[in-house]
Amino acid sequence: MTSPESISPVPASLAARLSELANTDTVAGVAVTVVRDGQAIGFWSAGYASLPFRVPVTERTLFHIGSVGKHITALAVMQLVDAGSVALDAPVGKYVEGLPESWAAIPVRRLLTHTSGLPDYGRVIRDWDRPQGRDVILGAIGTAPLLFPPGAAWAYSNTNYLVLGWLIEAVSGQLYADYLRDRLLGPAQLPSARVDSAGDVIPDRAEPYDYSNVRFVHAVQLERSVSAAADGGVLFSARDIAPWSAALTSARLVSPALMAQATTGALLTTGRQVPYGFGWFVERTAGHHMQRHAGRVPGFGAFLMHLAGPGLWVAVMANTTPLPPLLLMALTTAEAFSPGSTFLSRPPAGDGRDPRTVRAREVLERGAAPLDLEWFAPEMQVLLRAGGEGFQASLPGRLPPLDRLEPIESYPVPGGCRMVRYRATLAGHVAHYLFGWTKDDRIFWTS
Repeated sequence: MTSPESISPVPASLAARLSELANTDTVAGVAVTVVRDGQAIGFWSAGYASLPFRVPVTERTLFHIGSVGKHITALAVMQLVDAGSVALDAPVGKYVEGLPESWAAIPVRRLLTHTSGLPDYGRVIRDWDRPQGRDVILGAIGTAPLLFPPGAAWAYSNTNYLVLGWLIEAVSGQLYADYLRDRLLGPAQLPSARVDSAGDVIPDRAEPYDYSNVRFVHAVQLERSVSAAADGGVLFSARDIAPWSAALTSARLVSPALMAQATTGALLTTGRQVPYGFGWFVERTAGHHMQRHAGRVPGFGAFLMHLAGPGLWVAVMANTTPLPPLLLMALTTAEAFSPGSTFLSRPPAGDGRDPRTVRAREVLERGAAPLDLEWFAPEMQVLLRAGGEGFQASLPGRLPPLDRLEPIESYPVPGGCRMVRYRATLAGHVAHYLFGWTKDDRIFWTS
């Protein structure tokens, strides 16, 4: 394996493009790491890990990766499954005491795949600098009804992974941070990755910043337990990406059969498959498998992507919010090392006038009028009827009238359905959206 101290710089043309993208929004510091088949093959960085001390971002700089760490929590649960200590389809209340009755009945699998129906505590509790222990979480949302019966729909909820953290501690008898150190990060031989602990002095950890009113300010400092929570509380550096990718693609941490489940989309009770596995969005692009996840906490953001066809892993990490365009930076990097490996530059697969694209455009450009429920499959209808949180979790943000919306790639999924990726163009800016369509042209997924 390439020494993490000797990662080659990315080509100059890519470095120039990454600098341009990073400066779309003002950023304190950012790093991009490229790995192929367990070998670190490219590194680029810009800016500072510490602004007042002018400490540059290097391969050693540790960034908080936020929700990118959900797949690490999932791996810990999977290890307990491999050991026979946890069953994926058993109710979580079998392992975790003191949960509300509706929570206790949820199968572990439904927590891993965000198909549990648990409301997201992050929509109620927003004080990142105060303790958010189990009593606080249960006091805030423990009596709230589930958004939907487990398995009936998909809605991203950080609460799922907090509960999984409680499960890991209850079953293993170890603190979450100790379990990850002893059973995952250590065995993977990562040189610097660790669970965060916001109040501690940690060598090489970047400082978190907000850019607001044309100046940098220190971001809210996370409370110690919040910084280390199981819904995303891990620090990674560029040096950790290659050995971590090697561990993930081998059988060292989790059995291949279970890893295959983790990287396959979850089946809903409708029989349709959503593109989220165990801590990963799992899609296809350019004819091959793609895993990805983004993460954000005050002052930090990260994006990790795996493209199975070319064997590439790309990590983008930054220490400023608002974040630079992490997804676009990752896709641009992948295309530079393996042209045609992503959807970034795919030509249109239609002129945008087919019925599905017209309907997708209406959804993206929706005004104040309520959407017609008949456009959506039952798993989306249940969220739209719920309104509020359910609605927000189920649709992309409302857009102004687009210059263009074009389908660029599609692929079949179980149940006779099809995923279609669209490229939206507005005033020179480009974004991409993935819609899931049923056989009768109703929408069952948007992202």
